[in-house]
Amino acid sequence: MSTEVALTSDREEIVLYLRIAAEGVDARTFGNALISFDGLYRAIDEILNPGREIEIEIEFIRSDQGSIRALIRSFKKDKQTLVDHPALYIVFPFLIAIMANYIASRDVKVVVTDYSYIVKSGNQEIILPRQAEHKAIEVQREPSVRRLVRNFFAFVESDPHIKCVDFRAPNAPDQALIPIEREKFAVLRDLPEAAEPELPKIKQQTYLHQYVVVVTAVLEKSTKRKWQFLWNGLKIKAEIHDTDFFEKLLLHEYEFGQGDSLVIDLVADQELNEFAHAYETKSYHVLKVHSHSRGPKQPSML
Repeated sequence: MSTEVALTSDREEIVLYLRIAAEGVDARTFGNALISFDGLYRAIDEILNPGREIEIEIEFIRSDQGSIRALIRSFKKDKQTLVDHPALYIVFPFLIAIMANYIASRDVKVVVTDYSYIVKSGNQEIILPRQAEHKAIEVQREPSVRRLVRNFFAFVESDPHIKCVDFRAPNAPDQALIPIEREKFAVLRDLPEAAEPELPKIKQQTYLHQYVVVVTAVLEKSTKRKWQFLWNGLKIKAEIHDTDFFEKLLLHEYEFGQGDSLVIDLVADQELNEFAHAYETKSYHVLKVHSHSRGPKQPSML
């Protein structure tokens, strides 16, 4: 069964389901788990909807033999908050996606297609737009989210009577969506910090269709002399690697004078500064010249 999830809303409900032993669950443990989940929800929402203020209510909706359910309800704090910081995403599908990623269950898979971001659990699917993937990755890597996941599962694991945790949609509170069995609690309790991706030592940054003013023209191919340009208020030097441009220059299709400008594809050759963990531009070159414009003519004195 596929479920299309609406991403935006000013309110949301999530059912927290616990499967428990006949002896019941410790009230203090359950209370601490709910407080921890409150923090987890807020941390995810802050990434998805930065600056938005929310309020959260928790309501016990059912306690049966062998299970207990609580409804977590969130809503915008006030109308002005919604105007200043409109809701971009609801939390539920991203919560399910990150849990699926963390537990790496064979029964739960995340599938990315050209158009969709899909969380599959058994015969159920939550289908999100493709652009939701980058937000899911950001949520998964956020240290505060990982810390609160650890806290939540440390609390539920501390009670031996809690056998399974699930997060369910309120319109289907009896339908298992992503059941996390007790043997998986330790995996989430000990969730490591996300590893920083290894950055390449050298990279190129391309700026397409950039307007530059020619300061110094070099009217022949040269590896010793470079053109000089004014680009966004910055004076730069760059070789031109566009063979077609020099062929047109040879045929006198271009003639340069003071104040002439070009529209170019500019490439910045960059090296990683490992101390600052940022890239420094070491040189520029022009990949392609798209057009040439003559500079303004000097007014005649006569």
